[in-house]
Amino acid sequence: MREDKNKRLILIFDTVFFGLLTVAFSYLLWQLVICQTVYAEIPYEGYRSDILAYMQEMQGIDSGYPFPYPLFFMIGRFFMLFMGVDKAITWAEVLLNAGALIALKYYFEKLIRKNGEPKPWVHFVISILTVSCFLLSMWWLPRFGKIVLPLKSQAYRGTFSGNPWHNATYIATRPFAIVAFFSFVSLLEKYEEKIDIRDAVIFSVSLFLTTFTKPSFSLLLVSSAGLVMAFRLIKSRFSNFKNTMLLTLCFVPTFIDLLYEFGGVFGGGTAGGEHGIGFSFFSVWRIYADSVVAAIFYANAMSLVCFIWFIRDIKKDTLYRFTVILFVVSVLEAGLLYEKGPRSVDFNFCWGYMHGIFFFGLVTVIKLLEHILKKKKADLLTVVGCILFLTHLVAGIAYFKGMYFALDYETMLPCTWLMPQ
Repeated sequence: MREDKNKRLILIFDTVFFGLLTVAFSYLLWQLVICQTVYAEIPYEGYRSDILAYMQEMQGIDSGYPFPYPLFFMIGRFFMLFMGVDKAITWAEVLLNAGALIALKYYFEKLIRKNGEPKPWVHFVISILTVSCFLLSMWWLPRFGKIVLPLKSQAYRGTFSGNPWHNATYIATRPFAIVAFFSFVSLLEKYEEKIDIRDAVIFSVSLFLTTFTKPSFSLLLVSSAGLVMAFRLIKSRFSNFKNTMLLTLCFVPTFIDLLYEFGGVFGGGTAGGEHGIGFSFFSVWRIYADSVVAAIFYANAMSLVCFIWFIRDIKKDTLYRFTVILFVVSVLEAGLLYEKGPRSVDFNFCWGYMHGIFFFGLVTVIKLLEHILKKKKADLLTVVGCILFLTHLVAGIAYFKGMYFALDYETMLPCTWLMPQ
């Protein structure tokens, strides 16, 4: 009885602690997004972002960009019933980001509990790590003077971050993307024996919602899932054909939505001059990165180095195996696909890669914590993994801080320095 009471107290304290972290993070994000709206039409004065087009879309003004994914804008329009567009879009983005934090906390706890009930302090560590995953960013160094990393010319562009705080629609997808990712992995572990209807419904609905918000993650997950399911179907000599088809049905709402979205964006040579999807070998990426290999490493140093130790887990760990596949597919889609026409240089396939960075990083953090909890004393993986985690976290905090104080998100220089002459 006393043990149960202690567990309840720990749960209450952890819930309050995580709530305070979420509120603090949401407050800082609120301040950043409000500033982005204020400076939306004068970005070279500070707070550069993509938010102007989104505000125009919510107001029904032609922004010059096609946005056939309306969920985020619908939420913003709801808030516009009670407030101006600046606060409405801020509330929409901040609440969706808070939802992503809550979703990740839930799945993080669930995964750690698979190995048994953790010690009380672990719950507080999970709360801190959950918020930290939303701050991890690419390695970068201040450009005041000529201090830059080798083979790297900009802080963000070409290297990219799993947490691009200048893009509201990317942030808006993540609560749904996180649920879709973990619920699909849950299905993947057992679908050939039995499909859990609850997981199937959660997956199908969450994947549709993330597509309805922005299709970047859906394209990535559908491609990765298709490769895995096709491989397992062939490997089983079609003995799992029925369950494979049943699982495929979960994708139908998203397929229909994608047909609608891409019919408008890529079909018929309309929609702002776009003319379909082309193929190249990292040509668009190389416009922005002195070295694509270096850029990938700087964005994923922790995940890639820890992969050396975790590679043996690929056979037995469905979550890690699928995460690695998702990341590889994200790199290939960003490097090999591009939009034909005048928007090819916008590099819009990089958004899927940024989801790949985000999920590769957070699953690596989960596995690091699992590894640490199993060990009685620190080993080389613990030391190296924690050091690399801290470097990405410090870089991410500095990156968010720079944006918070009006530095340019691409270069981390004052925006006024970049004003066209």
